[in-house]
Amino acid sequence: MGAHMGQNGDDVDCWLQVCDDISSHGHPYGATLVMLVDVGAGWAAESSAGDDWTFTVDIGLRRALAPTERIHGRPTVQRTGRTISIDFPMWDASGAVTAAGAATFIRLPRRPNDPPRPVFPLDTMAIWSPPDGPLAELLGARKTDRGLAVDHRPELLNPAGILQGGVSALLAELAAQAALEEIAGRLLVSTSFDVRYVTMGRVGPFEAVVEPIGTDSAVVKILDSGAGDAVVTHNLISFTAV
Repeated sequence: MGAHMGQNGDDVDCWLQVCDDISSHGHPYGATLVMLVDVGAGWAAESSAGDDWTFTVDIGLRRALAPTERIHGRPTVQRTGRTISIDFPMWDASGAVTAAGAATFIRLPRRPNDPPRPVFPLDTMAIWSPPDGPLAELLGARKTDRGLAVDHRPELLNPAGILQGGVSALLAELAAQAALEEIAGRLLVSTSFDVRYVTMGRVGPFEAVVEPIGTDSAVVKILDSGAGDAVVTHNLISFTAV
């Protein structure tokens, strides 16, 4: 989804190179910034958790719609305990603040039979490339009676084998955008995103069900259809007309 990360002295820098493949109506999908927060804040949480596992509890995002070629972010740990709280400010190529994110992670002790935690060297993350094609096509979502759905596929999962948080956010955003644009009759871009992670999406297919709030906001629930419609994530997304 275009998220990059690299070491900068004692800090970790994260960035998103803006391009058409990760954008809608001239602006990056809000989900790509959710992914940037998840990657960068997730790294900071992992670095603060010792031998424990960390899992995302929630992510919040607010952004302005300002044209830029690149968006930067840097995670800062605000609190470490049973949960880890991360602040994630973002700025554009000129250095102006363009977005703000925050994330919470929960720490779970490793059990004796758990596999070792995966290691992701920063030098390999820094050379990741943007996706090879439009995100909406790569996601492979299909229309259903209730919204949009994707199958359980390896490229959509995290190392624990569950639906990845940024991918879940993209599915929710696409479903909400399509539903609200049909209601409003105009082009919309997301500006506000709140994600709460409820259960782990393990089975699939995963389906986005949209509940509109007026013409510019929606609740979107990602359901694990193969697990009795268990709620995987609960999303509040707001849009503005472009």
